[in-house]
Amino acid sequence: MAAQGHFTLAEKKEIPTGVVNLVVAIYQLALTRTLGTGSAALTQLILREATTLMDEMLKDIGVELGEVEDISSDIPKVFKQLGLSENVSVEVPKEAEAAGSTYVIKVYDSIFKPVALLLAKKGVKFTLSPESIIAAYVIQKALQKRNPNARVRMNVKP
Repeated sequence: MAAQGHFTLAEKKEIPTGVVNLVVAIYQLALTRTLGTGSAALTQLILREATTLMDEMLKDIGVELGEVEDISSDIPKVFKQLGLSENVSVEVPKEAEAAGSTYVIKVYDSIFKPVALLLAKKGVKFTLSPESIIAAYVIQKALQKRNPNARVRMNVKP
């Protein structure tokens, strides 16, 4: 147990998913109220630094993703490993197949689904979707193996 007021990422403290969803929803509302339609642009900027930060944090909590190479199979694997979803599909639309640059990731049973439903009822676009950030992280890691300057752009549709 941590000393009073001192916690680390490695601690195994469990909290209800409802509390996590509440925090994510509040951050999304704050982002939307502050930036309006510009909140989607900020999400894109986050991706530039997210890979390094996520590598560090996953290491701190003892999660080893292994080599990330095959985007289509690695994204569902990572979602399961992190306990976010058991039902994820990755599709490459026919028009993008030649370039291999577009992936459609569908997450059917995410623990964050309640946030998306709540925000939709409130008319708030869910630009800070944890699922999209995790998927973009996996894609970024795979692409950086081929090209260290590769960048990922995401479009979130709850």
